[in-house]
Amino acid sequence: MKLDNVLSELVELYSRITPFPSNKLEFSFEELGIPSSFFQGELLYYYQHVQMKGNCYFGNSNFNLILLPLHSEFTTVEHWALQDYEEFIDGKYQIFACTDSDAIIFCDVTNLMSPVYAGRPGDPDFYQLSNSLTEFFMFYIAFTRMQQTREFETSTEYFAETAILIEKYISENSQNTAKKFLLH
Repeated sequence: MKLDNVLSELVELYSRITPFPSNKLEFSFEELGIPSSFFQGELLYYYQHVQMKGNCYFGNSNFNLILLPLHSEFTTVEHWALQDYEEFIDGKYQIFACTDSDAIIFCDVTNLMSPVYAGRPGDPDFYQLSNSLTEFFMFYIAFTRMQQTREFETSTEYFAETAILIEKYISENSQNTAKKFLLH
């Protein structure tokens, strides 16, 4: 399965770029026993095969993702004061990550592909980042590698390279909103 490869690669990248991780991130081909009554699709598969004991901070300078365990306080609606958003209250959206700038990263768990969205504090809009969790992680892996191997002279150069990765890894219908969120 493609998601197996992507998750395995994500875990390997985390261990390589986070030299002193506060929490260990592990991939397992065996299911970890997460009940499927919470949600379905790619996000369920992710939680059934990626084990973490606590928040896992990527060392990425421009989009520093923090992967969250399923039962973390940071995955709750209350922690982010999202009680006014029906989709979160009804369980349609599940937060699985955040950033060091307090943006939330979440999936639509009613869709088997688990499209990924983001929201910023103080911004009432949500931005679709990808059509699936696989697509999002493929982009994030490439984006992190780009930052590990390149030094950008100008922000224009950085924005141009990031836009190229978005166009390569993100489905066309999500590219504009991904650019709007990531290149703000």
